[in-house]
Amino acid sequence: ASLKGAELDALVGAPVGSGDGYPGDHSFLAARLPRGEWHRDARCDAIEAVVQVHRLRMVAAITGFTRIDAPTIDPTSGEADETTALAPIAANVEWYPAVESRGEGIFIQLSATAVEAWLARPAVVARVRSLAIAFVRWCEDLKISWGFPGGPYVLLHTLSHLLMQSLAMRCGYPSSALKERVYVDPERGRYGVLVFTASADVDGTLGGLVAQATTIEDHLLAALAEGRFCSNDPVCALHDPTPRLERRVTHGAACHGCTLVGESSCETRNEFLDRALVVPVIGLRDAALF
Repeated sequence: ASLKGAELDALVGAPVGSGDGYPGDHSFLAARLPRGEWHRDARCDAIEAVVQVHRLRMVAAITGFTRIDAPTIDPTSGEADETTALAPIAANVEWYPAVESRGEGIFIQLSATAVEAWLARPAVVARVRSLAIAFVRWCEDLKISWGFPGGPYVLLHTLSHLLMQSLAMRCGYPSSALKERVYVDPERGRYGVLVFTASADVDGTLGGLVAQATTIEDHLLAALAEGRFCSNDPVCALHDPTPRLERRVTHGAACHGCTLVGESSCETRNEFLDRALVVPVIGLRDAALF
């Protein structure tokens, strides 16, 4: 099983409760909030579950170095492509230097029924097709051979960026301290995103992010309201990803004025984003899930 698959199994399998009294180990402790504790607004019916991740561990290892072209990240697996040559860290590699960080997070799972119904809408089919065409051209330019991550990945990734910006206003952490993991498992109908923070110089965090889970609807509605308009609209909202001239073929309605975040926070260096799949935008109001 892939690393992301194992992570998703642990998050989706979290027991219902507050997290207090559950054994868990020092590395991972998560609890699914009872629906009545966070769900109050019908506009958030597409959210299936909210999981408080009280403890998590992140390990980052250095496998090589590059100065000019950074490896491109496969959005599905989270792994780097093999076309970028990396300078090895040693002639005979027997171990890799790594950093262990501990922190907390919130996992949000979307309803498979809502996502599948959304994917069947004509406006969504047309929008995802244009993004897929642009993706093929992007792969040709980079000389990589990946499959298009799909509309649900772009939807979740964009929603994650909007949520991180909203959460940073109240959770006590700056947006640059927040990170994401996007999970798409269409075979088992599992779609979710983990927003988390982790620090290498302490044993844990203070719970400011986890505490926002009970008011996640407030953050979601604020994120959706902010995502409807961009200071660069209508140029941003009407952006066509298919032309290569702008070199923004992995972006739909997305730019630095609305959706892009610090690259240390994003798992794919701000690729595969489109507000139009999340909320109605100028010129395209029928492709949004919310």
